Amino acid sequence: MSAPNTLIRRKWPGALLRAMGHATWAAEQTGSGITLLGGRHQAPFTAWAGPARLSSTLGFTTVTIPLAGNHTARLAGVTVPEATRFIACANDAFHAYIREQCAAAEDELRALSDAVSRLDQPRRYPAACLLAPFLTRATAIIDRLPTAIPEGVLSGDQERLIATVRSFRDQPEEARRAAIARFIASELAAMNGFFENIEKNPLTPEQRLAVVTDEDATLILAGAGSGKTSVIVAKAAYLIERGIRRPEEILLLAFGRDAAAEMAARIKERAGVDVDALTFHALGNRIIRTVEDKGPALAAHASDDAKFRTLLRDILLDEVASTAGLGTLLMDWFSAFYWPYKTEWDFKTQDAYFRWVEAHELRTLNGDRVKSFEEWEIANWLYRQGIAHEYEPLYEGPLPPDARGPYRPDFRLTESGIYIEHFGVRKAREPDGSTRLTTAPHIDRARYLADMAWKRQLHATNGTTLIETFSYEKVEGTLLANLKAKLAPHVTLKPVAEDRLFAALAAMGQVDAFTQTLATFLRHFKSAGATIASCEARAANAQDVPRSRAFLKIFDALIDAYEARLGDMIDFEDMIVRATAHVQSGGYKSPYRHILVDEFQDISAGRAQLLRALQAQHEDARLFAVGDDWQSIYRFAGSDIHLMRDFGKEFGGRFAGTDAVHSIVDLGRTFRSVDKIAHAARRFVLRNPAQIKKTVKPAATTANPAITVAYYKRNEEGSALRAALERLDTRTAPNTSVLLLGRYHHAKPAALPTLIRAFPSLAIRFMTVHASKGLEADHVIILRAASDTMGFPSEIVDDPLLDLVLPDPENFEHAEERRLFYVALTRARDSVTILADQEKPSTFVRELVAHPEYETTETGAPDLAPRPCPSCGGRLLAQTAKAGGTYYACEHRHLCGQTLKPCSVCGTGLPVKSMGNPHSLVCRCGASFPACPSCTDGWLVERRGRTGRFLGCVNYPACKGTQNLPGREQNNTRSQRFSRRKS
Repeated sequence: MSAPNTLIRRKWPGALLRAMGHATWAAEQTGSGITLLGGRHQAPFTAWAGPARLSSTLGFTTVTIPLAGNHTARLAGVTVPEATRFIACANDAFHAYIREQCAAAEDELRALSDAVSRLDQPRRYPAACLLAPFLTRATAIIDRLPTAIPEGVLSGDQERLIATVRSFRDQPEEARRAAIARFIASELAAMNGFFENIEKNPLTPEQRLAVVTDEDATLILAGAGSGKTSVIVAKAAYLIERGIRRPEEILLLAFGRDAAAEMAARIKERAGVDVDALTFHALGNRIIRTVEDKGPALAAHASDDAKFRTLLRDILLDEVASTAGLGTLLMDWFSAFYWPYKTEWDFKTQDAYFRWVEAHELRTLNGDRVKSFEEWEIANWLYRQGIAHEYEPLYEGPLPPDARGPYRPDFRLTESGIYIEHFGVRKAREPDGSTRLTTAPHIDRARYLADMAWKRQLHATNGTTLIETFSYEKVEGTLLANLKAKLAPHVTLKPVAEDRLFAALAAMGQVDAFTQTLATFLRHFKSAGATIASCEARAANAQDVPRSRAFLKIFDALIDAYEARLGDMIDFEDMIVRATAHVQSGGYKSPYRHILVDEFQDISAGRAQLLRALQAQHEDARLFAVGDDWQSIYRFAGSDIHLMRDFGKEFGGRFAGTDAVHSIVDLGRTFRSVDKIAHAARRFVLRNPAQIKKTVKPAATTANPAITVAYYKRNEEGSALRAALERLDTRTAPNTSVLLLGRYHHAKPAALPTLIRAFPSLAIRFMTVHASKGLEADHVIILRAASDTMGFPSEIVDDPLLDLVLPDPENFEHAEERRLFYVALTRARDSVTILADQEKPSTFVRELVAHPEYETTETGAPDLAPRPCPSCGGRLLAQTAKAGGTYYACEHRHLCGQTLKPCSVCGTGLPVKSMGNPHSLVCRCGASFPACPSCTDGWLVERRGRTGRFLGCVNYPACKGTQNLPGREQNNTRSQRFSRRKS
């Protein structure tokens, strides 16, 4: 018997073959495959996609070996006999190799096949962390085997083992998804009795699904009133009941001690075992105590927000203000950077701009409420320089006949009598290189420039001194420097002492408001492990770079002083950071393999890092998070909503080359609110497209209105509240609960004790919206829904400065305030009444009323004109004049001041342009008037002048449009005849 043919060489000249890319001149068989000499291919048996075969290349006999990936290995130019013998030997060796490898791998293949087969009827939820090790093993064992195994080489049993494992290796996610579906179906049926009895009421289908879902990371979307506590209690009891975890392997984390204690007690009652139910701070304390053999020294202010803010206020005024260079910067902050810089150019309409100004209440150090950011900055500079001034005083000189009314310059310096006018114009470069002055897009440029010229001429005529400033100087960064130079010949600067300035700021509440911003920023800064350098990098790209940089300089000094005050003590952020370091280093060995977190929407960056560290200590650790991003309302305390929105990315597992493996279960059903509240609240919160979309199934349906806006006039909120309570008192049973909700504590009605006594059948109580979270009542009354700094929405919480330390900004106006309003709405079972300022209702009230899908009803609604204000586009409100009668005034009375007289026929309506005749205006009473030829909103009425009767604009003297009466000469003749008869 001849020896095996293990080497074969090319027999024919290879010039042509080499020219065609076939450089291989020999092939050698080894124990693990074929080596091709002179070429670039290796052909190990593991890469063979089939047996070696005889073929032809350019007419030459060729040995061809198919390889994985549609590749081939070839040796051309050999003789047929030698090729035949070589192929037979190679294939025999290939088969022997296959049998040898399969024999060596049979135990592993059988074990893996059994594991994969169990996915047909899984006993546990096929989480990624459980299947990933099997996938790793399956990949390793299949990679050791040839890509293709010829039929008949192995036994049928061996072929089935390999096929099962290979199928799992090739389509692991499909296998896992199918297994999950089978497990959930069978487990829900098997545990039906458990779900019926674990809580006082049977669990809903959504709650049951949440309990049996057990991914590496599982997020339960638990909307308002959806029974999230029942889910957490049932989950812990389920893990123990099914033997998945021992009690000591389960950790329940809550944000409040009361919530943690309640859930621990309910688990003890339902499952008969104790589990660790802790706050994050208690867990951090335990970890540190375990590793360091003593508890950390916690600062007194760590658990007292009022003490924390007081401490920061003291540091700000006592240490930062006295630091060289920072005292002046701090004063610059309050006089130039306190508000984010916005101008009319930043808004699409003048109405929107006016609403922004009104909400922010631009009040100067002098106590004046001004109309623009730039006026605010000028006024504060004048105050700081000791220049006494008046804001918008009456001009003291005579006015020309063409004056449209009283003239009020922006400022008058009381000692020198000098006037200052700030003109809202910017520079624009023309194609020819020249410069022209421009106004905001919604401002009538021609009229504005004409007014500028009129004012200049008036001062020149009367010999009064006018100093002019311009918006383009603010853009160029020269506004205050130029003002100082312009005033130098006329005034002497007498800078005000800093203690007097700070006293004024404190009286206005601006120091406390800024302290709150600093407190919120500090918590996020420490929790996220941020640095001043990282924040400065973000500040370079901020919308308002000078403001961001000024803030960081102040904050840098403040946090250094704060850490010095802490000394050897720590705050809660430090506690979480230190505990996390112990877990990451392995100094603390976590016993927890299932971590259940309540109110997950309130998670901070530091707490998230601690959770990840605990997860990392065990390959099979699971995170079960329950929360509602619609109720994320604690950004001021350090919570970061992006951690929930990016849940999979932050906490998910890894399987089959995919990161962020997680599951989401939407509880959907609410046990609290009727449909007209639940659905309206859902629509309201989802106006922000960044919120996670969830299903809402209401507790009940109602045909009655559920959301009502009750308007109140200035200083009449108390009467509106009493009226709302009277409406509830007449239609409800005794002990009906009524929750009065305010954005801030100061919204608490002074007459609350009197109201409680006046309505004994109503259980009335007041709370802030933040404090009400988790509670409910039959009826809710939301107080002071006004457009104001301290209104609802508040204008002081969405400071873009927080974007310097948060991972991603919330690019939606009032994002957190919208979630807070959602919380307020969803405290109610049956009805919500919103008390809104009639003259300046909040943006949320405007939205609820403007969109019919909210089904909002109104009481005491203001009498609105049938058309917007002609000057700014705001609402025109019917007003009662002191002498009686009606007139219409723009809602922006402080900023716009536009008024319109009513119809001269009915005395109450306001004529509007006729649809069929643009030259005519028609009132709701049916009266028709000619349109004024000079202005856009006026109409002509009959007037008497020196030459007799004529038609004049109703807006006289602001508009002097006129028109002759039809048949005027005839009327004059009749008047003369009447006069002669009378004489």
